[in-house]
Amino acid sequence: MTVSIKDVARKAGVSIASVSRVLSGKPGVSAETAERIRKVIEELDYRPHLGARGLAKRTTGNIAVVVPRGSFILNNPFFSTILEGVAKGIDKTDYNMLMSFTSLQQKRLLETQSVDGAILFSPRNEELSLEWLKSIKLPIVVVGSYLEESPFPCVRPDEEDGIRQAVTALYQLGHRNIGIINGPMSSMHSVRCLNGYKNTLLELGLDYSSENVVEIDEFDVFKATKAMKAFLKDHRKITGVVCSSDYLAIGVIKAATMIGLSVPEDLSVVGLDDVPISDFITPSLSSVHVDLVGIGKRATSILMDMIQGKLIRKRDVVFKMEYINRETTDVPKNN
Repeated sequence: MTVSIKDVARKAGVSIASVSRVLSGKPGVSAETAERIRKVIEELDYRPHLGARGLAKRTTGNIAVVVPRGSFILNNPFFSTILEGVAKGIDKTDYNMLMSFTSLQQKRLLETQSVDGAILFSPRNEELSLEWLKSIKLPIVVVGSYLEESPFPCVRPDEEDGIRQAVTALYQLGHRNIGIINGPMSSMHSVRCLNGYKNTLLELGLDYSSENVVEIDEFDVFKATKAMKAFLKDHRKITGVVCSSDYLAIGVIKAATMIGLSVPEDLSVVGLDDVPISDFITPSLSSVHVDLVGIGKRATSILMDMIQGKLIRKRDVVFKMEYINRETTDVPKNN
């Protein structure tokens, strides 16, 4: 039997209007009465009808989750783990999660006002320009790519410090010839990773050379494998590689084995983000951990505050990272 708002009001001994105020977060109900109503709602497992609430509040009951185009996205554990956090955050609300992948879907979803807000995985998009996103006047939170010129709050890992920790870990093991594999420089994630790599080398007294930087046009394990296979053949002095994602690190390990190098005996590899699979591959991947599920949850929480009209004071929310030593790192062979 479906529980109605009338049932809640009757059992709590209050008016329907009082129950409605508590559900919508409006004033006019004492703290004691509001608590009694909430207990009855929980006891009866009452679920407000989103359609009815939408008509009353002129809301849709939907949240858009906009992810970059590319088949690699769904297979990339970085995105899927953050999405898990977003889903968990939305599960605690009355909202539905609508995902869109193609630019046509994304524009249609956002410009028709069929959602109350959006979580955006990348603000760099030819069709979804910053100017266009500003013009639709929709609450938006960005995950992973903070831009100074963007008006939208962002939740992200501290990639620059993460790469700093990765390079430092290899240096402390005795590595002096350290390369990096990175994504496209159109991504602020990649820009911060390269800055962290370059600055840390210089701080440690090592030379920086662009020849030791491998850049691929998307975070794709197959492209990483192909690029690193060629790179490692031509750069035999490289004894350690830091990667701007664990997904790319898996490609590095594959490339090394394909040309007869052993990890970590011949080549040490460090990933970034510490996705769940990193501890289960063989050898297990040394990486720099960040709470990806927490990032997704925090992005959702900020978006809910924006939808409710709350002032968001901090626009760049940065999650700390921590180096995790596993089996893909060791002292260099001839140290």
